[in-house]
This record gives sequence, C-alpha cells and structure tokens, in this order.
Amino acid sequence: MKHEKKIIMTIGLACLCVLLLSSVALAAKKVVHVWQTETNPKSKEAIANIVSRFEALHPDIKIEAEAIAWGDLEGKIMAALAAGSPPELSHGQPITCAALQEKGLLLPLDDVVKAIGEDNIWDQIKTAGKFGDHYYCLVHAAGTSLLVYRKDLAQKKGLKGPKTWDDLLNLAKELTMDTDGDGKTDIYGMTIPGINLFINILIGELTKANGGILFDEENRPHFTDKTMIQTLNFLKELTKYMPPGWEGHGYLETFANMAGGKAAMMYQGYGRGASLIEKYAPENMRSTEYFDVWIKPHGPSGTKPAAQVDEEPWMLFKGSKNPDEAKEFLKFFYQDENYLEYIQSVPIHFFPITKSLRQSKAYSETPMIKRWKGWLDVQEYYLNNDLVKPTLVVEWIDMTTKPYLMAILGSGIIKDMVMEVTKEGVAPEKAAAKAQKRAEELVKDKGYAKW
Repeated sequence: MKHEKKIIMTIGLACLCVLLLSSVALAAKKVVHVWQTETNPKSKEAIANIVSRFEALHPDIKIEAEAIAWGDLEGKIMAALAAGSPPELSHGQPITCAALQEKGLLLPLDDVVKAIGEDNIWDQIKTAGKFGDHYYCLVHAAGTSLLVYRKDLAQKKGLKGPKTWDDLLNLAKELTMDTDGDGKTDIYGMTIPGINLFINILIGELTKANGGILFDEENRPHFTDKTMIQTLNFLKELTKYMPPGWEGHGYLETFANMAGGKAAMMYQGYGRGASLIEKYAPENMRSTEYFDVWIKPHGPSGTKPAAQVDEEPWMLFKGSKNPDEAKEFLKFFYQDENYLEYIQSVPIHFFPITKSLRQSKAYSETPMIKRWKGWLDVQEYYLNNDLVKPTLVVEWIDMTTKPYLMAILGSGIIKDMVMEVTKEGVAPEKAAAKAQKRAEELVKDKGYAKW
C-alpha cells in the first residue's frame, strides 16, 4: 500500500511540475492584443488562421485577436486609453487615427511600411496614413461607397448613368414605380441608410462633389455656404423617392431594400453588398446583369464625382506592452499569401492596399472577383483618380489640421440638420444656420477656433 501511495504521489508531483512549467512558459509569452472591426465569420476565420501560422513561427508571441463591432470600438479605445492599458493594435476610422496622433498617443508604423515596400502600397493609402514624415495609420483594406442600381430596370426604360444631381433626381423619379397598377409604389427610386454615421458620410462626399468645404482654414464651419444649401435642397428632393422609414434604416436594411426589389438605386452601397445580393436576391438575379454600379454624379457647383472610402487603418498605441511584436505581426499579415486569405473573406469590398496582391493571378482568379469585377473597376477608378476621401474629409489636409472631426461625427449635428430638412420640412437655410451655430460652439469648446 505504501508503495502504491509513493507512485501516486510521484505521478501527482510530476503532473504538478508539468502544469507549473506550462504556466511559466505561457506567462513568458509576449501577448499582443489586436482589436479589429470585421465581425463577419469569414474574416474572423481568416484572421484566426493567420494568427495560428504566425504563432507557429513565433512561439514566444501570443496574438489575442478580438472582433469588435465598429459602433463599440471607439468607446472601448477611449476607455482603454483612459485606464492606461491600450491594446497593441486596433482598427479605427482615419479621423480617429488623426485625432489620436495629434494627441501623441500613437507609435509610427514605418517599419511595417518598409517591410511591405513603400512603392508597393497604393498612393491613396499612403496619403491617408502619413502624418509629416511618419506613417501612423495603415489601412487594413479599402472599399469605396458605390451607386448601386438595378441594371435590368434601367435598361428597360433606356436610362443611362447620371452626370449631375439633376440627372440622378430624374432617374430616381423614373425608377419609382407602381408595377402592379394598384396605385401604390412597389419600387422606390432610391434608398440610403439614415443612421448618423452614413448621413455624415453622405454629407462629406456630397460636399466634395459640389465643390464645397465643411470647415475653412480657421476651422469655422461652412454649413451656411451656398454649396451646403444646394446639397440640402438636393436631399430634400431625393428623399421623395425613398421608402418610408428610410431615416431609421441601417446599412443592412438599406441593402435589403435593394436585394428584395423595394428600391432601384442605393447611393451608399459598398462592395460587401455583393455578398448580400448573392445571399438574399432571387437566385436568377444574383449578378451584374441585375445589380450593377454607376459612377456617382456631381452637384451644380462641382465638376467631379466624389465618394467615401471605407478604410479603417491599423493603429499602434503608445503605452502598449509589446509594440515591436505587434509590428512583426502586421508585417506577417500583409505578406501576399496571408493577406490574400483575409482579402478573400470580403473580396468585393476589401480592395488590397498592396499592388503585388492586386496584380496577382491568385487574386484576380478569385471566383467572386470574376463575377463582380465591374464593382471593383469603379472602386479602382475612384482610388486612382483621388475621388475618394475618408468620412468628413473633403481635402487631405483636413486629416492633419482638423482633429475635431471625430467630435463633429459623434455630435449628431450634421444628421440633425439633414433630418430637419428632409423629414420636418424646415427650410435648408434655417436648418443650416442652426447647425452652423452648434458646430461653431463645438469647435470653440475643443479649443480649435481660430476666427
């Protein structure tokens, strides 16, 4: 009996030693916390696979990747910074990156850019991420807003793509239809998301397309400018051809209007919508023969189209525990064989930031890219011709001189102005004057007023 007890005790001690050694080994690993906003299963799986391959090559590093809905991310970042415990890496909006960089809260990503090859990165991506002589933002992938339309309906009526806002209003009117003759509209000419973020996106790109600005060099708002009044009048007319309740629709509901046949055009479409069409549209309509994209039009005071670019960048936080290891992970992430898997998780929305991947055979032969190539061609046209800017950025200088844009976005000032005009019947001039006053007070409160 004593002999058996000794054996049991020996085994027990051995197991304890193994556990202790494992704990010590685990504790010795350098942990890199990664927050990213792609919560869809395919993107999460791609990141998990990239993490697994990276950890196999770097047994001393553990990557803890967490998918966080973008609506929750900003608050979580601010809370982590306030607590003095930021993650190593996180996605964020370009204007978030600009605001945090201005406060000295970020570390440069120059080593990562050098590893990728500066000449291998699209110029637009570099412009969005460089502050002075250093890169503080590095876009995970780019995707531009798109004017999606029902190609089959347009062809039946002999309609062509719009050049001006008046053209778009005429199209919206033509494509608002009662198809069964019961006196009720079955298909609306236009649909847009009505939530705060998308209204801010919309006003930013319409302002650019109409030759206007949102803030001048002294940071004074230009909401009462003629170009803004024209924009508000345009939206007042356009919303006449939108489905009831549009002002409460999020992105998915808006695309459901398109895929479900309730709307003939969507102004704030994105490449990821192609996946929704393939999932929800009638099976015989899941192609560019039915859902295609037009180049966006310009306003009466503008000369060129404008769109918004959805390009959430990686940010590396000062004060995080393992920034060097985080940079090594990013270098690995952007290697073509790894990056391709991530890009293919949302292939029509994730425009790769590297030329090498965009030009590779493996990328071009992705089945979904073949099916929706026209959507990518329009995005590439926007990117190559500098026709896209991040949310509320009208000129690139806004990124480095207007760190208060994030506060404007969160304030609801712009959405309130649009809703007063389109839903409450307030005169554009009156709504703009109210928004002007509120925006001036906010800029003054943040300490950026120079007028």
